[in-house]
Amino acid sequence: MLEVVDLSARAGGFVLGKVSLTVQPSSCHVILGPTGSGKTLLLESVIGLRKPQEGKVILEGNEITGLPIERRGLSYVPQDLALFPHMTVRENILYPVRMRGGTQDIENGIVRELVDSLGIRHLLDRSVRNLSGGERQRTALARAMASGCTYLVLDEPLSALHESLKKELWYLLKDLQRRYDLAVLMVTHDLEEAFFLGDTVSVVLEGRVRRQGTKEDVYEHPASVEVARFLGIRNLFHVEKEGGTGDSPLVYCQDLRTTLKLSPHAGKWNPTSTSSFAVGIRSENVAILMPGELTSETHNVIEGTIEDTYASGALVTLMATGRGSSTSVEAALPRSMARRFALAKGHRVLLHLPEESLFVIDPDSREDLS
Repeated sequence: MLEVVDLSARAGGFVLGKVSLTVQPSSCHVILGPTGSGKTLLLESVIGLRKPQEGKVILEGNEITGLPIERRGLSYVPQDLALFPHMTVRENILYPVRMRGGTQDIENGIVRELVDSLGIRHLLDRSVRNLSGGERQRTALARAMASGCTYLVLDEPLSALHESLKKELWYLLKDLQRRYDLAVLMVTHDLEEAFFLGDTVSVVLEGRVRRQGTKEDVYEHPASVEVARFLGIRNLFHVEKEGGTGDSPLVYCQDLRTTLKLSPHAGKWNPTSTSSFAVGIRSENVAILMPGELTSETHNVIEGTIEDTYASGALVTLMATGRGSSTSVEAALPRSMARRFALAKGHRVLLHLPEESLFVIDPDSREDLS
């Protein structure tokens, strides 16, 4: 297990606040954040390229904070890959083995296994200067894994690749992680990449971890306005306590001019400390209902008018406003469904905000929805 405990670091005037996270064996922990949020500074402090001001890095129970990078037991793939341009692919892969005094038998075994796993056997005698982007990525991964370390640290190594190749390497990384029992600590600004590869996620904004947990928890319950907005969630609404039971409260949403029922699992909310807070819902969780689908058990339905539609790939995003409201609700649905219901600007729709998909914004977070 790799543990980061209360780690803080500085780069010029930028300060990375105290960060704690854990990378469990055979898992992938993703540090997710925009450019300039402190992700790379955190990674450099973990692997030993930068001395932290405070905190500890612990690997399998042993503190490694003061050790040089080559003695930490971590394999590192930087964003620029740092391949040796004067070497062949084979020489690049074997470099960490030879630095550790590996024998010819070990070299041959490592090369054979890794190049077959990564599909680069035909490139072994080629100069890295003559590789494509995807071939360079695979070579860098092979070199990192050739060291024999089971802890792999990745600093946005796929950011320069086009989408189809990037996704191909996502599947390869997941396969390598399972096959070689790797624990991965990875930095990315790509939301889809983070939630595809990660088992756990830390969202870093302005040098602070703003949300941390399993990828399911972070994805469905971002907890604060700033995290929700970074994750692309636009459906955030003011609400006030209205009634209902403690487990399933009813709240009035002034923005949408309607009463909403919340799930017991909607998130942190203490009715004794505040009566006004905020809720949100992901656009893909907003459903479109036909009149015949309504029952007495259906809660959180808004009759709205479509203001705009936007087609993108397999999805159509529509913006609709409810009766008497000026606040838009964003819904994302498959293109086939949009065609089936003939959804277009000006059409009336029934928007369903399922109670199990609504999440509560932590009242302790100070961000304003406006």
